[in-house]
Formats: sequence, C-alpha cells, structure tokens
Amino acid sequence: MNSNSNIVLKGSLTFLNLGELLQLLGMSGSSGIIKLKGIHSEHSGFIYLVDGNPVDAEFNDAKGEDVLYAFFGWVDADFEFSEEKILRRRSIHKNRMEIILDGLRKVDDGTILKLGEAAPKKSKSALKDEAGIPIIKGPLVDYLYIVDEDEFADGQEIVVQSKFGNWLWVILEGSVAVERQQPEGPVTISKLTDGAFIGGIGSLKEKTNIRSATVRAVGNVQLGVMDFHRIMEEFSKISQNLKQVLFSIEKRLNQVTTVCAKTHFKKMQAHENMGDLHPLSFTEQSEDKILKIVSGKAVVAKQINNHFIVLCQLSAGDVIGNIPFLATAHEPHSAMVFVADPFEVDSIDLVDLKDEYDELSQTFKNMIVHTSTCLSVTTGRLMEIIKKPGTR
Repeated sequence: MNSNSNIVLKGSLTFLNLGELLQLLGMSGSSGIIKLKGIHSEHSGFIYLVDGNPVDAEFNDAKGEDVLYAFFGWVDADFEFSEEKILRRRSIHKNRMEIILDGLRKVDDGTILKLGEAAPKKSKSALKDEAGIPIIKGPLVDYLYIVDEDEFADGQEIVVQSKFGNWLWVILEGSVAVERQQPEGPVTISKLTDGAFIGGIGSLKEKTNIRSATVRAVGNVQLGVMDFHRIMEEFSKISQNLKQVLFSIEKRLNQVTTVCAKTHFKKMQAHENMGDLHPLSFTEQSEDKILKIVSGKAVVAKQINNHFIVLCQLSAGDVIGNIPFLATAHEPHSAMVFVADPFEVDSIDLVDLKDEYDELSQTFKNMIVHTSTCLSVTTGRLMEIIKKPGTR
C-alpha cells in the first residue's frame, strides 16, 4: 500500500505509543500512511493522515473511526510512516486531539482490547500525569528564536491570572501547571512540558493581553525567552482573515477553560434546550470554506445525555467551522452551533488560508498548533470532568 522509498519514520509503539505518534506527525502537518504490524495479527493496519489529521483507518475489510480506536490497543506493534499524497474519502471527522484523548481513555477504561505489553516505564511525553491531568508537549525548540533564558523554582508563579503581560516563553526543560483561579480556589487545567509555549497568540495584541490563567512551575523549570519583536514582525504581515482565525481560537480556549474550571466546582449549567436559538446547518457549506461572523451572536454547545453544555459564545469577527490543518473544530462533528436572528456571515477560503499558513516560519506555526492543541485538550478535560459521578 506504500512504497519503501517514501518511508521517513519507523519504530515501535512500545517506545512511542500511538497517541504520541499521532501527535508528533500532527504537529508537523504530515500527510501519508502509518502502517502498523503487530505480532498478534498476520495482517497490517493502516492509518491515513492529511495535514496531520487522521481521515481514515483500515484493517482487513473494516474501515473508519472504530478501527482507528482499536489500534490504540496494539501496544507492542511496529510502525512505519510514509509521506505521500492521500486521495481517500474521509471517514473520520473528529480532530486529532479528540481522537488521541478518547483512544487513550478507552484503553484505560478497558473498552479497547490491549494486545501485548507496553514498556513499563512511562515515556516523558505521556499525555496524562498520575492524577489524570493532561500533559501537553511541544516540538523541538528553534534556538534562533530564543534571546534569553529564565529559571523558576518549584511552585513559583511564572505568569499570574488577570495581570497584564506580553512575554512569551518556550519550555526548555521541566513542567508547569496551568491553573484557572476561581472564587472556590485554583483548578489545574493542564500541564505543559518541553517544547510547549507559555503565552499564546493573545500576547501579540498590543496593550490588551490580560493573562487568562496562572502558570506555576512544577519542580525546577528552565524557560527560553522568545524573541517577541521577531514574532511580532511576522504576525504584523499576515492577513486580517488569518489574524481573526487565530484570535477566535484563543477566545474559544479562554472560554472553554472557564467552563472547565466552573464544572470542576459543580457550577456547570446544563440546558434542556437552547431557547430561541436555532441550530446552524452545515449541510450546504463547502469543506474548503469556513464562516466569519459579520453580525449577530452564536453559541457553540455540546449535547450530552439530552442536555446542552455551552462551550463558548461567539460574536462579530469570530469564525465558525472546521479547519482541518489546525485540528481546531468543535463543530460540526463534535459540537453544534446555535444562532439567533438576525445573523450574518461571510466566508473565508481555506485553500488561501492554508497557503498563507504554510508560508509562516516553523516556530510561528508551532505557536498556532500549540493554541489549537490546548483547545482540544481542555475540551477533552471538560468532558472527563462532566462524566465524573455527581458532576451534575
């Protein structure tokens, strides 16, 4: 199914589990085929990626999302990844991080059969800590963008929620906890480790960046201070459409983080219906377009057990729809969008947006992917909290 001459990566899932492999290929926006060969099956499995996102999976005569989840149980299989253009009908619509988090959770819950024994030592890039807090790891650091280094001791605050700040860091060594401060106390939303960024796209807003969370060192941490002026110069040259997309993603992340923290303290509001709002249909929307709100408001909500959980509220300038190369989408496959009349939208061409994105520096792209990964991970954390007994 693939040519050996195209193979660019190979190894064993005992060293790099499937979640870590998908994250690695996703961060680089790779397109191609992952071939899995397990000692427990005479047949190989295949996962098809486009721009870093799984679009289909195949084993024997079976295809689709359930097949992909089953591969998370192949804990001692060997893998090969070959880069090539994929011309295949999309059968998997969830974004990359949703799939990774769901797959690992299903293995932990025992709903996926585990074949073989994984290495007993947990790799540094494991996606959760012992308490179940998700861990976000970044790609290799480009030291050309680092102008200084900072060190923080265990427990020391690096940034403080509600304080103004524009500094950007990348983690060189160690881990930090991202905490949302609530009246009831702090809530740890996630942890960041090597290669992850502290300070998001919002840091590029002039004189308006209020920190949305507290970031605290977990053990001793070494950080690289990013060249803010170099990044700002690149940001200033991108189109208004791309800027609006980036700010809209960051806005979603901030709102979902708030919902996650409130839900932790059982402050979540579940709605039996969405009142006067009506669902926005995506059936006639082209896959190479997303929507930009011109006027009106929209609500993104997820339906769980016949109730709706509001994830975020959008307004003029925000974008709606799936952006495959960023793996950002709540909607249309993982959440619904509700709007109230009057509501006006314009469209943004994803082909043009992808072309512009591809021309960005790798470091700037890594920052964007980090924000979208945080959005997916935080949404997944929210869903896990909701599923705990007694949350609602």
